[in-house]
Amino acid sequence: MNQLSKYQYSPVDKNLSNPISNYTTKNEGLFINLDKPEGKIYAVLNVISIIYFLIPLVWICFYRNWYIIKQRNFILTFIGGIATFISTFFNLITQIAKVPCAYTYYAATVFSFIMQICFISRALRLIFLYRLNVYKVTELSQDKFIHKSKNGQIIEPNIYYKSIYKMADKRIAQTLIPVLIFIYGTVCVVFHYVTSKKGGYCGFSPVNINEKVASSRTANNNSNTSSNVNSNYGKMKTMFMIPIFTGTTFVIINILIAIKFTFSDIRDDQKFGIKFDCFSNTIVSIIARTIYLYITIKRNKIINQGTEKDHQKFLKFNDITKDGLVFFIIIGFYIHATSIIIPLYKCIKARRMNRRYINEPTNTIEYIYIVLNSPSLVEELKVIAIQEFEVENVIFWENYCTLHKLVAHARKKQEIGDSSSGSRISHDHPYSQSSSDAESYDPNYPLLPKLVPYYNAFYHTFIDMDGPAAVNITGDCIRRINHDFTTYPVVGIFDEAKDEVVESMYFSIFPLLLQNNRKQLNEVYFNS
Repeated sequence: MNQLSKYQYSPVDKNLSNPISNYTTKNEGLFINLDKPEGKIYAVLNVISIIYFLIPLVWICFYRNWYIIKQRNFILTFIGGIATFISTFFNLITQIAKVPCAYTYYAATVFSFIMQICFISRALRLIFLYRLNVYKVTELSQDKFIHKSKNGQIIEPNIYYKSIYKMADKRIAQTLIPVLIFIYGTVCVVFHYVTSKKGGYCGFSPVNINEKVASSRTANNNSNTSSNVNSNYGKMKTMFMIPIFTGTTFVIINILIAIKFTFSDIRDDQKFGIKFDCFSNTIVSIIARTIYLYITIKRNKIINQGTEKDHQKFLKFNDITKDGLVFFIIIGFYIHATSIIIPLYKCIKARRMNRRYINEPTNTIEYIYIVLNSPSLVEELKVIAIQEFEVENVIFWENYCTLHKLVAHARKKQEIGDSSSGSRISHDHPYSQSSSDAESYDPNYPLLPKLVPYYNAFYHTFIDMDGPAAVNITGDCIRRINHDFTTYPVVGIFDEAKDEVVESMYFSIFPLLLQNNRKQLNEVYFNS
């Protein structure tokens, strides 16, 4: 049957009295087109898709606490991966098997929506958290810390940016997305119910959905088709306009995100990082959905005008791409590759690298202190930390070192009795201390009154859970700090917090620094 006859003669014409039965009785078997080369190709693709999607989805769960996955937000990544699989799988399975119309409908509407909303949420999360980390770097520098603390000021939490953090890291995944999915899902269910009540059949019996959709397009233009057929399939066609509308909306949103990524300073600290993930998915989605919308609009125009003979090449292309569904399959495979498979590969590679260099001195937690006492390496670590959304740890370390210099300076003034010195503390390189300062450091030394404003500012900036750059330390550590502040404050009151922060950097951003600078870091170690 040539392309023109496919659009002119539909199986619906052979059974006008009961158009639905034609799809459930014509072929007794569940599978279709398996005797054709195209059907065999799609059968292989279906098997590949199950392996391609499910194995990485299960595998990535074992790495959900790794920094590579946490940076992307595991919940958004995992839910988006499941939705991508369901949406893509139903687009593939309909080419070789009879599938209930309702399953296809919800895969094309609800699960496609979940896939796109999870991807867009991760892109917005990247934009917001990057801005937040840049704000922390600019507002919480050592100079500002010294200046405000000296004047008795406390760096107040920025409500706007704290709101951004909560929205980007928690509220999007835990509140906004479930609400949007519920609202959109409810709309889809209502459309399905109303359409079914009005005679637009889309039930749960297995049917050849491709023939059914093709028949719905020709019914309005076939003078021999009964009004009953026109009613059944015309209403179903209206119901399937929902994903076209949402697809157009997502194209517009993706264009805006692409523009933002193009003109922003957001960059990856490594190849195929989270920016590549979000930016490339945006471009692929824009191209694929634009082509799909073009195909849909032009195909409907051709059928409505009855000009099939003049557009044989386009109809052939439409047939090869299965009414444009192939582009959604491409989107699904690509999004899964960048969102699941590449991060999973990075985790596996990082784990193997750790095992390979397990006995190297650079892999010990003691070595990170050598790095943290090198100003140039700390700056490199800070750049990585901005991309990984945990720059507060590096800023904590910088200001912790500043506190130590303040302590050493205050003790020297007290020992020599030079109360009129007033010399300015140098914190151009606050990371390193002189050997005498390090040897004379006593964590149990009482906190001098003149140092209290600095320690108080440090606490409200990094330790207080509502601080502008609160670090992720244990509740027990915070309680001990609070207790020591009210009973017997000493200069080493933040030492335990420092150990936890350094350990956190050792397991999160330090491996990235090692991957990028292992040779240089080995030279630093042997020269230290």
